[in-house]
Amino acid sequence: MSLAAVPAEPAKPADTGTPGASGTPGKPGEPARSQPPLRASDADRDRIAAVLADAVATGRLEPAEHAERLEAAYAARTLVELAPLTADLPQDAGAAPEVPEPRSEPVVATLSKIRRGGQCQVAPHTVVRSRFGAIILDLRHAVFTRREVVIEAGSFCGKIHVIVPAGAQVQDEGSALMGKRAVSGRRSQGEGPVIRFTGRSVLGKLLVTRAGEAPWAHLLPWGLGD
Repeated sequence: MSLAAVPAEPAKPADTGTPGASGTPGKPGEPARSQPPLRASDADRDRIAAVLADAVATGRLEPAEHAERLEAAYAARTLVELAPLTADLPQDAGAAPEVPEPRSEPVVATLSKIRRGGQCQVAPHTVVRSRFGAIILDLRHAVFTRREVVIEAGSFCGKIHVIVPAGAQVQDEGSALMGKRAVSGRRSQGEGPVIRFTGRSVLGKLLVTRAGEAPWAHLLPWGLGD
């Protein structure tokens, strides 16, 4: 007489709960839980700004598109918002390529006039000095690779005129002795770069205007201060 084999019951899978939207298990019957996006740090924004600066320097981005993406980078609050800004640009294993730190030679005008502008990279620290001369520093189309830069503007019987982007946040921390330092336009509410001015004006003048403003805008009562 033969005995019939009794089929074994199939093993039941372990109950791991209902996976949430981000892959996090939850208890049966509970709604899926989602993880909030990670917040972006200043270092994250500077890293994206460096990638964008390299892209515009190599011709992958037009200046107008670079300015738009840079403003979006500084306005981003999470890493999710930063990711699309460099999604179509070269990446190295998901990390930003190394971008050399821009350096700036001192701009000195003595008994002369100097004008600087165009699509140049702004170094973290720039020195500008005018002695019986004049300097015009046009940053409207400049490439900012850092969230905050410092311009040390000093004059002795000279004039320095700096034109900054319309969305820039300007802070003048310098001093004057029988001279004048003026920042025209209302305080910017945008997310543009932060430009800090230091230095000393002795019998000289520092004038900071925003893109699109008339050079004499600082003379108007509503154009004084920043």
